[in-house]
Amino acid sequence: MTEPPFDVSRAHRWFAVECNNLAWDFIESGPLSAEDQERLIHAAHAACHHWLAVGTPMNHQRAQCLLATAYAAASLPEAAVRHAERCVTLSGQTGDAQNAFDRACAWGCAARAYSAAGQREKALAMYALAAGQAPNFEHPEDKAVFEKLYPAP
Repeated sequence: MTEPPFDVSRAHRWFAVECNNLAWDFIESGPLSAEDQERLIHAAHAACHHWLAVGTPMNHQRAQCLLATAYAAASLPEAAVRHAERCVTLSGQTGDAQNAFDRACAWGCAARAYSAAGQREKALAMYALAAGQAPNFEHPEDKAVFEKLYPAP
């Protein structure tokens, strides 16, 4: 195989950021058409793929959070739960590398996924853990962002 005419690591990072931002734009845009749901899922998986190539464990955790949230937004609860559970596992492994917003989002995406799957008790338990992180958010705008992405079930 020939050497690419560009910096591969830099390209991975660029695509990770761009696909990540595209996926979050879809999620935040509200109700999605079937075509937009498909693009959302592909963008979220692409972001995860590129972060796995050049990112940190925190990037992987955030990518799993994105995937769980994307699948929930696309009304695909089984996949949402699978990625949310992976995100929560990674959150347990990343420990102090994450901040309160990261922890809240890990549990928030799980709450949203369980809610989409009709598992209300699990959704409420995850949401309680997520909401408990709000007093520790570093930035004032984090609470509004969290509440928009992960409303109470």
